[in-house]
Amino acid sequence: MTPGAPAERGILFSRPMVEALLAGIKTQTRRAIKQAGKNNPFGQPGDRLWVKENFFAWGHWQTRHNARKGREEWAFVDLTRDSGQAWRYDAGGLAPQTARIAGAAPGWHARPALFMPRAASRILLEIDAVRTERLQAISATDARAEGIADRDAPDPVQAYRGVWEGINGPGSWELDPLVWVVGFRRLLPG
Repeated sequence: MTPGAPAERGILFSRPMVEALLAGIKTQTRRAIKQAGKNNPFGQPGDRLWVKENFFAWGHWQTRHNARKGREEWAFVDLTRDSGQAWRYDAGGLAPQTARIAGAAPGWHARPALFMPRAASRILLEIDAVRTERLQAISATDARAEGIADRDAPDPVQAYRGVWEGINGPGSWELDPLVWVVGFRRLLPG
C-alpha cells in the first residue's frame, strides 16, 4: 500500500445485501463485535471496503500436496483473467461445473465469497462513519440504511431483525450483542 493511501479490506455480503448495495439503498452494515475491547477490524473513515460476494470464475481444479497437513488437497486454479474472461456474478446463461475432477478442461465454477480475489470485486465502498452500539438500538432510519426498503415492511426494524437472524441464526437478535456500525458510500466505478 502506498503511504498515506486509504487502507483497503475485503468484507463479505450476502446476495440480498449486494443487491441493496447496487440499488444504492444500503449505506450501513452492522457486525457483531467478537471480543470485548477488540479494535475495529473494518477501518476508519476514509478507508475502503471491497465487497466479497459469491461469483463465478473460469478455471479448473487440481490437487496439490499440503506439507503442513501431510496430505493432498483440492485447489481451484482461477484462469478468468488469463483466458480473457471476466468474473461473473450470476449464472445468467452459464452452465457452471460443480465437480472437482483432476485434469478436467477449464469451465465456469461457482465460487464462495470467501475466496473472491480483490480483482474480481465489482463494488468498492468508502467508510464515512464508525461507531458501536447495541444491536437492538437500531432506529427505523438506520434499518433503512441497512437496505430495508419501505415497500418491504411497514416496520423496518422488525424487517431488519429478520435479516439479522437470517445471517446470524435464530435467537441472535435477543442476545442484543454490541455491534460495529459502519457507514459508507459507494465509490464509482466499483
